[in-house]
Amino acid sequence: MTQYPFFVRFLMVSNIILISFIVFIFLAGFDKVKNFKEINAERINIIGTNGKPVLVISNRRLMPGPTLNGKTYERDVIDGREYMSGMIFFNELGDEVGGIQYAGIKKDSTGYSAVGHLSFDQWNQNQVMALDYNDKSGNRYAGMRIWDRPVNASFDYMLDLLKEIKEAGQNKARLDSLYKLWNEAKGRGENGVERMFIGSKNEVAQIQLKDKKGNVRARLYIDDTGAAKMEFLDEKASVIAVFPR
Repeated sequence: MTQYPFFVRFLMVSNIILISFIVFIFLAGFDKVKNFKEINAERINIIGTNGKPVLVISNRRLMPGPTLNGKTYERDVIDGREYMSGMIFFNELGDEVGGIQYAGIKKDSTGYSAVGHLSFDQWNQNQVMALDYNDKSGNRYAGMRIWDRPVNASFDYMLDLLKEIKEAGQNKARLDSLYKLWNEAKGRGENGVERMFIGSKNEVAQIQLKDKKGNVRARLYIDDTGAAKMEFLDEKASVIAVFPR
């Protein structure tokens, strides 16, 4: 066994004690509540008791992609997320369950795109309620949207398809096969359907009620003269009755 001079052993023991003390002080500091006047950060993760995030606050560069059933996807699987900043909510399993997102992009001297979005997701599914502002160079709507989602199908199947569609690139045969699967799943109702909109579209205040295929079947709105009207439509979007006439 190697024998060290006394002063070497003393320095070794002293360093171990000093390092242990520093580590203790460092770790103990995190058990205390800290007060800050201002924090600059690109992303903040709020962690649950199981170590998984329950809330992520992020700029667009570090915005996370969707997570469901233990699967994490790239953010561009969801169209437009790569342009968003905001907050993403997670449940205790680590699944995304909604969030607040927003973006504003100047396209040219007159064009722009602006989005504000607050949503809440159904268990194992996509959003079922959202407050939206969507504005593309003045073609805009703002309001509340409601969806019905299936209870017997997990949304990660649709996310898997979107992921594969992104990865297929220009492979037409592969894309055709994937879009066929997408349309079949959509036909089974696995993507859900929007059932109601309450808000304003291009300065027309309105309420839309939709059938289980997403077709508008009833609409209450205020026309250009300021009069209230109600329309009933068939599944082909033809107006079949108007009150008052």
